[in-house]
Amino acid sequence: MEKENAQRVISDAEFVQWLKLAQSGDQEAMSRILYLFEEDIQRTSRYIRMSREDAVQSIVVDFIEELRQELKTEI
Repeated sequence: MEKENAQRVISDAEFVQWLKLAQSGDQEAMSRILYLFEEDIQRTSRYIRMSREDAVQSIVVDFIEELRQELKTEI
């Protein structure tokens, strides 16, 4: 368990690089960001009154929209 969590720790600079790539349409970078937050997404989904699968999907969709919206705000 400890090793798994250690793999999800990245530097701020690396995260910013992934974020910029994801905002420009890079699917691999978006997947990496989603993987980075997967544990938090799963934990949060427990508090939403719908099936776990639907809750996770809803969180992921909202998260992706928020990441994309951040790009529009910077321009």
